[in-house]
Amino acid sequence: MQNNHKIIAIFGAGGFLGKHLMRQLTKLGYRVKVATRNPYLKGYLKPLGNPGQIELFKTNIFNSEDVKQVLKNCDLAINLVGILYETKKQKFSQVHVKFPYLLSNLCNEIGVKNLVHISALGVREGHISKYMQSKLEGEKNIQKVFKPSVILRPSLVFGPEDKFFNVFASIAQFSPALPLIGGGKVKFSPIYVGDVAKAIVKTLKLENSKPKIYELGGPKNYSFKELMEILLEEIKKKRFLIPIPFSVAKLQSYFLQMMPNPLLTSDQVDMLKYNNIVSGEYPTLEDLGIRGKTIQSILPKYIYRFRTGGQFG
Repeated sequence: MQNNHKIIAIFGAGGFLGKHLMRQLTKLGYRVKVATRNPYLKGYLKPLGNPGQIELFKTNIFNSEDVKQVLKNCDLAINLVGILYETKKQKFSQVHVKFPYLLSNLCNEIGVKNLVHISALGVREGHISKYMQSKLEGEKNIQKVFKPSVILRPSLVFGPEDKFFNVFASIAQFSPALPLIGGGKVKFSPIYVGDVAKAIVKTLKLENSKPKIYELGGPKNYSFKELMEILLEEIKKKRFLIPIPFSVAKLQSYFLQMMPNPLLTSDQVDMLKYNNIVSGEYPTLEDLGIRGKTIQSILPKYIYRFRTGGQFG
């Protein structure tokens, strides 16, 4: 339980995955240094550990001195930083490419023993999505610079506060139909957020002489249409599932991506043209000794709030 009081630096801990990871790390006795733009807004992270176990550092992730301050005296580092769409201030090339390069260089300089980096399942050469292209470039930067690194590629991550089932359940509250972009044929290997956190904890203990990649998917593959059917069954709502051709979705996305928190971007339409499933070319969740939880065992525990009458509706 003590882990020799190892100290971990986490970048991007304030998000969906970060909170689940923090709970597991603190239970195991790790001390955690969290990089954040505004520590005052991330105070909710401190109760996830014992007094003094979690430290928050005001950090501009593109400022070397700020990043060094977080990495100082750390044995391990975890990069969870990522964006789903670009804004005027945040670009894929900066967040997914430049920062991993900076971080891996500074890990070498400080003497960090292991770096775990969260990428995305489905990255490949020639992918037309800018998001996927940037994720692959980020991986390459880390592999070139920091040899004892572990890269994790999760598929669609679900759980409380996810941005998939919760979003579509919200749409189903007021819309008579849900869209199936490209006919809803694209496949995913949905993985529970707690299982991704477990995988990170497991890989922290690996001793690597060269970069290693794991593909993280759940126990079963589902098409987009099948996921919508499961969701509607759980929230006990009947809605039309309307196939939307890629060309039409692309046109709609040009307008939707102008919103502050866009429901759909042009780049996301491009991503939905490729399956997002475990390829079999790399080690997986099972190779880490983790048995993935099913959608059916987790989804009802948090999606019930969208039913008429709530949990007992």
